[in-house]
Amino acid sequence: MTESPVSLNLVHRPPGGQAILYQTENRYLGLLEERFGQKFLDYRKAWAQAALRADPGPFPLSLDLAINSGCDLACLMCPLPSNPIDRSYRPIKAELYANLMAQAKEAGLPALTLGLASEPLLNPQAAHYIALADRAKVMDIRLGTNGQALKPSLINRLLDSGLTRLEISLDAFSPATYAQIRRGGQLAKLETSIEYFLNQRAKQSQELPLLRLSFLTLPQNQAELEPFLARWSGAVDLISIQKPIWFPGSRLPKPEAPKNLPPADQASFCQQPWQRLGLDQTGRVWPCCNWYGRDLLDLSAQTTPITQLWQSPPLKALRQDLAADRLPPQCQACAQAGGF
Repeated sequence: MTESPVSLNLVHRPPGGQAILYQTENRYLGLLEERFGQKFLDYRKAWAQAALRADPGPFPLSLDLAINSGCDLACLMCPLPSNPIDRSYRPIKAELYANLMAQAKEAGLPALTLGLASEPLLNPQAAHYIALADRAKVMDIRLGTNGQALKPSLINRLLDSGLTRLEISLDAFSPATYAQIRRGGQLAKLETSIEYFLNQRAKQSQELPLLRLSFLTLPQNQAELEPFLARWSGAVDLISIQKPIWFPGSRLPKPEAPKNLPPADQASFCQQPWQRLGLDQTGRVWPCCNWYGRDLLDLSAQTTPITQLWQSPPLKALRQDLAADRLPPQCQACAQAGGF
């Protein structure tokens, strides 16, 4: 998609266009700049600088954190359903999370995303953990969810938690397509929750958290993008239109590897090891938010402070390899699977 759909304005298009973000108004940057002032502008400037893959700074700009493993759905494009270990629920230890937030506060962590390769609302402490991040002075706190666990009581807690962005993956317009893609979920139930969230936010005269809906383009839903946009573009704050990345264990057909793709084009899409650090519920380090990165590094936040992890020899070596167009096998597989 090259043009802005419906009446949406382009917010972000990464080099490979894997997740294109639109908004109806200048709300995301505008609201957070209004709330945090120069501190937020400095963060966005640092994020853009880190995208050039030069100096990563002393601490990640964002943590992508799993507060539990597992999920309550068995989605068509996800590798979780075929992996019994990853799909089972195991929460993060409260002591580990508290330690991470103490480090975040000391370092001035700008951004946090909850939901790395998992459904974070399975954890009954999700809203509490968001509030702890807010107390740690994290500016931009995101939570990515399939939304099936969103009940009025939980929505009210999220509205009071300090969350800045609630991001719900929808991927369909019709109930039948939703059931085909997001197996085990109910679209009508989710739409009711979304409407409740929007009504409660308005009733409380709140502008945050912003609500983002995602649409992952698949053969099963290709006819539903325009109806989806017509349904939601005037109602929610942000819409993300995404391309799938194929993972072993998913129910999607494996795509053909790109032919004659120059090495520089394969490597240049990935800026994440300069911007963010992923941690699963055990503290194991992911250098990105992608399943292909989960086994790239043998590092853990259980035993090592984040500042040391961020400057560790293995992570430095990975950055050097990516900058020199030497893709590790996992990154090569990611590029060939659509992650560019």
